Amino acid sequence: MPRLISATYHPNIEVAEFICEDGRHLLRSGGTLPWRINNPGDLTARMVDGVPAPRKAKGYVGFATTRSGRTFLIFPDEGAGREELKANLKRLHGDRTISEAIPVYAPKKENDTEKYIRDLLKTSGIPASKKIGECSDAELEKIVNSIAEIEGYHANADTRKETWVAVSRINATDGSQPLPGTEIILQRGGKEETVKSDAAGRFPPVIHPADKSAVHVKVADPKSRKAVTVGTIEGDVGKDFNLLARFKRWKGVAGSEKINSSTLGQRTPMSYVVQPGDSLWKIAKLYRTSVEAIREANERGHDRIYPGEVLLISGSERRRLGSEAPAPHPTTVTKPPSVSTTASPAALPKRPVVSPAPPPVPTAIGSSDSARSKEGEGKVLALINPVSGRAPWMPIAIAEAKLRRGETELTLQEKINYHIEIDDTVKSMFGRKSAWCAAFVNWCLMRANYPIENKNFPERKIAKARAHGFYEVDGPKKESGKDRKKIRNPLFVELEKPIYGAVAMVTSLSGTGQHVGFVYAKNGSNGLILLGGNQGQQINFSYFNILPVAPFVTKNKKGESVKHKGSPSYLKYFVPIAYYEQAKKDLLDPGIEERSAAEINKAMGIEVAKSADANTTPSLR
Repeated sequence: MPRLISATYHPNIEVAEFICEDGRHLLRSGGTLPWRINNPGDLTARMVDGVPAPRKAKGYVGFATTRSGRTFLIFPDEGAGREELKANLKRLHGDRTISEAIPVYAPKKENDTEKYIRDLLKTSGIPASKKIGECSDAELEKIVNSIAEIEGYHANADTRKETWVAVSRINATDGSQPLPGTEIILQRGGKEETVKSDAAGRFPPVIHPADKSAVHVKVADPKSRKAVTVGTIEGDVGKDFNLLARFKRWKGVAGSEKINSSTLGQRTPMSYVVQPGDSLWKIAKLYRTSVEAIREANERGHDRIYPGEVLLISGSERRRLGSEAPAPHPTTVTKPPSVSTTASPAALPKRPVVSPAPPPVPTAIGSSDSARSKEGEGKVLALINPVSGRAPWMPIAIAEAKLRRGETELTLQEKINYHIEIDDTVKSMFGRKSAWCAAFVNWCLMRANYPIENKNFPERKIAKARAHGFYEVDGPKKESGKDRKKIRNPLFVELEKPIYGAVAMVTSLSGTGQHVGFVYAKNGSNGLILLGGNQGQQINFSYFNILPVAPFVTKNKKGESVKHKGSPSYLKYFVPIAYYEQAKKDLLDPGIEERSAAEINKAMGIEVAKSADANTTPSLR
């Protein structure tokens, strides 16, 4: 059977839908849930804030949430499901006997635990006194066979049904970058359905009708607003289609033909912003290229990618970074502005930047000409086109963090002063009274074309320098000019939960904002990793508590008691009001992956200063 690479579950019709590497879809119905999702052990997914987030499970390709609200792992085949069941038994129950393990594995609230234990001991033949971790491979196979039988994997075999269907995909693109939120109309027979492209410009897959009829793709004419047919999907073989140049042209992509190429072999490099949940395989599939080609273009020897990174997607005429290139074009990747020849060695990056340089900033944003130092040493800016997708300011923040590579504020401000960049009246980044975390966040938002200043408000400039300013500012002046009541900042909306890219305000027990950064990842049950400035006097990824932590005591290696103060602070979350509609969708899938600050900083080439370690010590967790 061809390899199945991803899957989803439709609880309303009890159908598991698998996507094959060749683009076909496999629909499994009938039988039992364990069979439909290739999960002989009925293994459930670990949930964090209502979202499946398995920490150590391997081999799964999707999640199945049933009508009862439980979420199970979906595996590509029975073998993968059996392997994870064995790993789960060893990992979580290795030091238990069957009688001790089953009350944890199959709780009483969902199972007849006593009967489960009796049946498992009887059918597996494993001695009641033997721990699972002491079982041989053959004995473990017997336990797995028995669990699969008890969970009903083999039941109702006569009702099982597998159906292969052809599926075509449609991508909205301007010829270089995906277009999210674009609408098309799919006409099947006499029925029409309007669908939208996601953050990566992808529309929901189109399943070819079983009766071999055609599916007509329509878009609204810009002038008449009438639906006009731009293409047709039909046949027994699925294909990829692009809607190019805002629907002026419909293009089908077959075989190895490159996506977004008007002339084969003359494709210019383009940038792609990694979205939460992306993988190199998904990106390669979207752009009809290969994982190896993306690795080579970005000079990587591994497949690890991180949300917000900018990858170079190139064709046969790819130019390596640093090579000679023509004048910049909005979709062409070029070198970042270089340091002038008079710059001192200390002003240069500590090691060559191997990640692809982002494209130049469009004229609507404009580059900064603020003074970097008394010597006029020039500037090194992380310039990037705000690319459509989730939290468009995040690629800017990440590019800047990579470029600065952990440089501390005293020398960093010689190259860029975020206070001056956003004109918040503060002149220096050095010292406690010149905290620049809010200035960095506002600079990133400004570069992404989001407003950061409330015009006609008193102290509107200095508010941009305050962490608390994302929550509360001085309201507009009254006619008397004396009344200046505090109001919620109208430029930002508070969210109940964190999402990828949200502005997180570290808040004291009195409700005052003390620090701000961007939500990037989660770390444990009470920790978020924030990307921010002035974190240990650097731009880096650091750990912060979601909720306050009470004082606690631990033991060191010598067995001595160590007292920890804990932390009284907690987090509040905000997004620009212009992003709020997208944020409401993001709340359904927050896009926050499990990562450690150390892992991300290392991957991004950020050397964390010792003074920044306070944000990652166990005492704050």
